[in-house]
Amino acid sequence: MKPNSITGACLALALLLPMPLHAEEDRSSDIAALEKAATGFVAAYNKKDAAAIAALFAENGEIADLKGDDIASGRADVQARYEAIFAAPDAPSIAIEVSSVRFVGDGLAIEDGTAHLTPPSGNAPPRSFAYTAMLQKDGRGGWKIASTRDLGEDTGPAGRLAGLASMLTGEWTARKDGLRLDLAFGWDDSGEFLSGEMLATAADAPPQTTTIRIGWDAARKVIVWWTFDDKGGFSKGHWTPVDDGWLIRTEGTSAEGEATSATQQLSFENKDTFTWKARDRIVDGEQLPDAEWRVVRQVPEPSAE
Repeated sequence: MKPNSITGACLALALLLPMPLHAEEDRSSDIAALEKAATGFVAAYNKKDAAAIAALFAENGEIADLKGDDIASGRADVQARYEAIFAAPDAPSIAIEVSSVRFVGDGLAIEDGTAHLTPPSGNAPPRSFAYTAMLQKDGRGGWKIASTRDLGEDTGPAGRLAGLASMLTGEWTARKDGLRLDLAFGWDDSGEFLSGEMLATAADAPPQTTTIRIGWDAARKVIVWWTFDDKGGFSKGHWTPVDDGWLIRTEGTSAEGEATSATQQLSFENKDTFTWKARDRIVDGEQLPDAEWRVVRQVPEPSAE
């Protein structure tokens, strides 16, 4: 879905938020009219009523991308654009942050803000887009959307990781063939990375701890993780969303200097259970058997009370 297809849809929601005004002017009637338009938009959007949304635009109102290459001009085109949005199975929900609304002339206002789009599936992270919009006052005291323009994607690292964080955050455990794994994930102090730790324990071997850091590679546009074990080994891998979870291709080096690689897949049954499969496991040129774990969320310890 194209970002600018959503920007116009976000506008009326944004108008529900408080707006900075010039102290010397009383804009209370304008604010009331904008809020009324916003209420109408929310009702129309929830009903997937493209015609009602198009009616909120000026007769020649438009939705455009940054370069002006993709423009929906006029209510008929705007309605068609929204019909396409609502027909898509992955139509997102919307949240808005408004940075400013400025009344710049007789019956004209400019709004700047950011639209946050959350897909219906938790597999993909939310995305954010900066936008600017021009509104014009109609002859009956109301306001119409004259133009909206997408200014480009503005999703930060935390936003890119939000979908994954909603699935992974918490404490997990798995047991198989005498080996126990305990994992914990949460946001680090910066709020821009996910931080994790895995403890592997077995009766016939000393425990091993692996620290995990998950972030956003802005150059390659992928989620990436780094793992470091307490023996001195490390690895790096890219995460790819799939239908029921994530696929991770990892390469690294053991503490002994051996090259390692594996393809891992996390498949979520529900919010408390996922399957962790590892295949194509290579250590120093030798292929290891595939492995599979069923990982469950740990039940909190009962309180002293």
